[in-house]
Amino acid sequence: MYKIGTLVLYGKRGVYKIESEGPPPVRGTAGDYYKLRAMFSNTNEIIYTPVDMAASMRPLISSGEAANYLELFARLEPHAFHPGKAMDLAVHYRDMLASHKVEDCLLLIKEIHTRQREIARQKKRPGQVDTQYLKLAEKLICEEFAVALDTTPDLIRERLYADIRRRATA
Repeated sequence: MYKIGTLVLYGKRGVYKIESEGPPPVRGTAGDYYKLRAMFSNTNEIIYTPVDMAASMRPLISSGEAANYLELFARLEPHAFHPGKAMDLAVHYRDMLASHKVEDCLLLIKEIHTRQREIARQKKRPGQVDTQYLKLAEKLICEEFAVALDTTPDLIRERLYADIRRRATA
């Protein structure tokens, strides 16, 4: 059970604030629901999710944890993953995100960036699967770190890519 006002990472959607708990907005539905509001949405997106489905949410990391993860990010070594099919790649990326571990999400960002660099060297364009999962991983990490470090997702994204560029030229 989460308290009203708690900020959580909701599944693969990003950072949400729990605004209330109570009966669902739709009649005929049983149980209590959390009313969640997206923290970084221009549309004031609201989601209702059953209280007993809270496994799809987790508390945000602290500022100290975020700082430690940013230091770790610079040292993470991406794995070379060369799938036979695009579907294998999507399953690999989906499994990494499904762990709900910050380190896996950071590693995914580096892995996809490394893969895109290799593809660019071959004078090819990045695939749709790579692009889709990179955006998703960036959104999750940048929103969570922005809250933890009291900054913006854009500044977190800049910091991550500055680390990647610095490492590539070292």
